[in-house]
Amino acid sequence: MKVLSELRYLPRAHDGEHWFLYSQIDALIKAEFVEKFKLAVFHSPFKAGFGDENESYSAVTKSVTTEAIALTDDRRDKGLRRLDLGVQYATLSDDAAKSEAAKRCMVILDLHRGAASKSYAENTAAVADVVERFQSDAYKADIETLGLTDEVAALKALNDEFQTVYMSRLPEQYARSTREATRSVRQRVDAAFEDLADAINAIYIMKAYIEPVAEDAAEIKALADAINAAIYQFQLTLARRGVGKTPSDGEEETPGEPENPDGGEGGDEGTDLPFEPTDPNPDEGGDDEEETPSVV
Repeated sequence: MKVLSELRYLPRAHDGEHWFLYSQIDALIKAEFVEKFKLAVFHSPFKAGFGDENESYSAVTKSVTTEAIALTDDRRDKGLRRLDLGVQYATLSDDAAKSEAAKRCMVILDLHRGAASKSYAENTAAVADVVERFQSDAYKADIETLGLTDEVAALKALNDEFQTVYMSRLPEQYARSTREATRSVRQRVDAAFEDLADAINAIYIMKAYIEPVAEDAAEIKALADAINAAIYQFQLTLARRGVGKTPSDGEEETPGEPENPDGGEGGDEGTDLPFEPTDPNPDEGGDDEEETPSVV
């Protein structure tokens, strides 16, 4: 008699689905329950493993700094573009001094044509070179003649801002590169929960049948029901996108991430599950009792 439902098709789950399932289970298993039933030796590896999965999952999702980097890069590129257009416009001036100054400055800008389409590092270096040259004694007078001194100073500020934001992400990137892969962490969490589930099932058998303690058995059963509900929803989510079903001839399994980790909108009616949930009342008999499925 096992009180917890089987977890099937775990390798087929998307990372978000896997994380969501275990976040629910982790929240359901309270420290008081673990201490009362002396489950620490089984619960601690699961708790630690899920903590690692949580970090790993967060690391592979979009970084909070990614958008900031993209925005500062875009502002920097626009600043370079404004300066470039200002110099190009001046090459058409009727003022010979201004036109000649613009042509000299265009030589520098042409050296770094297309900088915005290059890597962050190359783009940053190109802009830094443009700013350094235009602020040097060799070009400072030309830039003043063109009335672009403020534009060059603004471009330098934008490039400095980009470097600050970009450098702030490097420790995060290094941590991500050295962190255990999500797939490996998931396997550890699955194994740890399997051991924990076996322990809970064993304690339930002890408290319900071998050395009956009705209050303890009821407490374990209540936790198991809550965990089974989370497992049921997890399996339903997988079933909705075809995991566990046998496609008919010429039909492929439906790929893609569900809109919501709990299965999206709509009721459960009409969905074929790839498993049979554990009998919610295993203690009660019946003439037509179904065979108990294999469990964790």
